[in-house]
Amino acid sequence: MSNNERGFTIVEAVVAMMVCTIGLVAMAELMAVTLRLQQLGRNSTSAVRLAQDRVDELTTLNFATAPSMACGGSIDANVANYNDTPLEDNGTPDDPADDTLTKGYTVRWMVAAGPDADLNLRTVTIRVIPDVNDRRTASPYDLVTIIRGVAAACP
Repeated sequence: MSNNERGFTIVEAVVAMMVCTIGLVAMAELMAVTLRLQQLGRNSTSAVRLAQDRVDELTTLNFATAPSMACGGSIDANVANYNDTPLEDNGTPDDPADDTLTKGYTVRWMVAAGPDADLNLRTVTIRVIPDVNDRRTASPYDLVTIIRGVAAACP
């Protein structure tokens, strides 16, 4: 064997394995962060959809006769007529008996007088609260909008 033929030493092999291990651990952590962000995005999209559904439903109600549109409510606590757990239609819109609870969310809303004390307007704040307390994958979503309706005083 000649003197110029050499292979890797054990130290070089160990250093190379450590560099590869550090790179793989970093990639695994990046994958975990990516999955959490993807779940947060999915949950945020669901919360936006539920808030918009609530706005659409409240828009159809009469200010003077609907308890859900009278001024009041809270986005911090459950108040009768101003909170619910959303239902999901199971493909038959004409049959509410087959609807199931949309697991994981509570919707609360607060109704206040509209801008400039206009009797035809209400300011509605809707909060969609996930049942999961892990802010890395779910967080509350607030939507504030103004709804026009038939004139009624806000008590």
